[in-house]
Amino acid sequence: MPAPCPTENLDAFAAAYSTAWTKDSVSLLDFFDPAGTYTDMAMDTTYAGHDGIERFHRWMLKFAPDSVIEFSAPAARDGVVYLEWLWDGSFQGALRLADGSLLPSNGRRFSVPGVAACRYGTDGKLTSHRDFWDVTQMIAQLRAA
Repeated sequence: MPAPCPTENLDAFAAAYSTAWTKDSVSLLDFFDPAGTYTDMAMDTTYAGHDGIERFHRWMLKFAPDSVIEFSAPAARDGVVYLEWLWDGSFQGALRLADGSLLPSNGRRFSVPGVAACRYGTDGKLTSHRDFWDVTQMIAQLRAA
């Protein structure tokens, strides 16, 4: 089944996109143009094309195999859909920080909010997805005693 187009029904798009990020890397790629990009602004990383996005998604599920991502409050303007999100999970894989240090896994739960800005083409496929969030909030939860 093709991914919902953000221009047709924003709520259906947000719900299906949540499911894809949480559970299904194959359907996740259906949302993206083959040359699309995913950028994690907090970690200063960009993954290009389906291969790159799939690689990031595999890493995310290794980091937190029980990840749940909920997109909400969708809004669109000038070829960009904006989504609030909440990412919950447990810390099962090491996290390399921007300074190069490694935070070893410890099984702790985390819950972090963010905002996504997703540019889409005339066919409704995402040409870019940029996540904005506060990595220090996650680190504080992962290091909490």
